[in-house]
Amino acid sequence: MPKTFIFPLIRREDYDAFRRDVGSNLADSYDEWTKLCAAEVAEARLQGKNVVLAPVNFEEFTQYCRAKGKRPDPQILLDFAISTKPDGEA
Repeated sequence: MPKTFIFPLIRREDYDAFRRDVGSNLADSYDEWTKLCAAEVAEARLQGKNVVLAPVNFEEFTQYCRAKGKRPDPQILLDFAISTKPDGEA
């Protein structure tokens, strides 16, 4: 069974807010981020991983952080993406 690779999919209109709150681990621009994402997803697929793109909404993310009592960071973003993946996706 292939390992699953969950990837948070950020909308263009939310990108600046995510970058501000999550930190400079995100690329300087949305366009640069999408190029880096495409490369990371392609690499995961080459490694035989099942890739699941999990759309994330900034407002829902901030609510998730508050509910968990956590400050936004890359790991919390990943945890949020995992929590929002479609049912049935491993």
